[in-house]
Amino acid sequence: MSDGTAHRGLRLASVLSAIAQAEEDARHHDLSPGNRDRHAEAAQRADHCAETSRLLARRLIEDAFPGVSWAMIERAAL
Repeated sequence: MSDGTAHRGLRLASVLSAIAQAEEDARHHDLSPGNRDRHAEAAQRADHCAETSRLLARRLIEDAFPGVSWAMIERAAL
């Protein structure tokens, strides 16, 4: 495995971890009692972070497999 491949793998793992954390943060704020407006805003920020990270993960995966589109990956996953 080349250094570049290992770096991409570590970067993807980091991005996937960020997605999981953001989704957990959003769930936490969705279920939190107290100031609903503050929690709603925090949940929305966490959702946005998760979506941004998903887009980055998608780009990293597509870059790792030149010529393979995300649609092809989705079909193969079904």
